[in-house]
Amino acid sequence: MYLHNLRLVTMNGPKGYDPIDAAAVLIDGDRVVWAGRESDAPASVIAAATAEQQDRRDMGGRLMTPGLIDCHTHLVFGGNRA
Repeated sequence: MYLHNLRLVTMNGPKGYDPIDAAAVLIDGDRVVWAGRESDAPASVIAAATAEQQDRRDMGGRLMTPGLIDCHTHLVFGGNRA
């Protein structure tokens, strides 16, 4: 699946995150195999992802971020935190 026309945030930037406009992501099965600026996408990646039209999805400029998990507790919580 080739997701394009999105705003992508990676964790590779100088501040720990890197927002990329006009980005694309290639997903093969359950793995992300390429992510970055759409203009930098290798032609072979686009060809493989768009072999069938239903595999190409325009994300309409939506934001895509890594699966971030904020694991914390509050002092007022008195139960088991496990």
